[in-house]
Amino acid sequence: MTWSIQLRKEAAGEAIIEAAKKALEQDEVMLAPKDAAKVIGCGERWLREGANHRGFPHHRFGKFLRFSLQDCREIREMNREKARPSELAKARRRKATTRKSTSDGPRAPTSIQLKPAA
Repeated sequence: MTWSIQLRKEAAGEAIIEAAKKALEQDEVMLAPKDAAKVIGCGERWLREGANHRGFPHHRFGKFLRFSLQDCREIREMNREKARPSELAKARRRKATTRKSTSDGPRAPTSIQLKPAA
C-alpha cells in the first residue's frame, strides 16, 4: 500500500470518529456532579454517594463521574415521595368511620332494675 492511500484511510477514519463524537455530544449533555446536583436540587456529596452506593444512574469515564439529563430525571423520580395524609387527617378518618348513624335517634341508656326493699 502506498503512503498516500494509507494517509487517506487514516484521515477518513479520523473524520468518522469526529462525526461520531459530534453526534454523541449533540444527543446528550454530560454534567459533572457539581452541575448535576444543581439541576436536581440536591447536594453534590449526596449525589456522589448515591451513585457510588445506592445505585443512582450515572456514567463513569475512567475516574470521572458524569450524569446525563436523563440520569438526573431518573434520580429525581427514584427519590420522589408520594403524598401521605397527615396524622390529623388519619384521625379524622378513623373518627368518621367509627360513628354509626341510627335512624331512630340516640339510644336511651338501659334502665337498671332495682330490688324492692324488704
